Amino acid sequence: MPLFKGKERLARVLFSKSIQDKKDFWIKGKNDCEYLVPNLIENIGLEIFINGVYEQDTSDFIAGKLPENGVFLDLGANIGAITIPVSFRRKDVKIVCVEAAPWIYKYLQENLTHNKVDRVYAINKVLFYTDDETLNFYSPDEKFGKGSLSPVFTNKVVSVKTVKVDTLLKEIGLPRVDLIKIDVEGYEYHVFKGATGLLGRPDAPDILFEFVDWAEKQAKGVEIGDSQQILRDLGYQIHYFREGHVAEEVKGILKEGFFMLYASKKLRPR
Repeated sequence: MPLFKGKERLARVLFSKSIQDKKDFWIKGKNDCEYLVPNLIENIGLEIFINGVYEQDTSDFIAGKLPENGVFLDLGANIGAITIPVSFRRKDVKIVCVEAAPWIYKYLQENLTHNKVDRVYAINKVLFYTDDETLNFYSPDEKFGKGSLSPVFTNKVVSVKTVKVDTLLKEIGLPRVDLIKIDVEGYEYHVFKGATGLLGRPDAPDILFEFVDWAEKQAKGVEIGDSQQILRDLGYQIHYFREGHVAEEVKGILKEGFFMLYASKKLRPR
């Protein structure tokens, strides 16, 4: 069915039993992409179930924005819900997927293999501003899209190794990156701090990220808005991202609310 207002709410009523009971099953989505999802309670699985794709505006934008033979970083890749549709549409690009939770990483690997996705590097580490440090990572079973370095949704913990983006790119041997999508539950600042070599360059990649006040509030060692501030310090302009489009520029540093944001050194103030 096409998208319409209230579709998700209707689906939650019509498929309430399936949403509660279904676990570890395949969904055939749009463009013949298939996804192994842990459950339908988490919004990622539910969106794929009812729409055939997760955040289609986002994957459409990324696929259309990447240059020929471009390089895309999917940081906080989860089960591959963004990478898979992007790779289907853009078989010329290279993609680097990073997912911290070991159990979710297994779903990512299965989905990449099942969909015969190539030109993709998959890494099971947590992105940080240090290398080879062991940190606690908290990944809830039901809300599998909400893994974090803080115990927000669960006390279930696993040890993970850290890596900086700058180090990762050197290890893989990628000389440039064109676009980054990052979703790390309020720890974006920590990732950006470990990527200053890449992000400090004049040809630094554009970045699609979210600002969530409560997520940054619970992140360790930062103040709300620090993820925006470090990008501004590195020479980025920040714009709102709405319905798959770059919108007006953000004035100052956002401190409250939830917004999808787009950072670039190529945009000009309106």
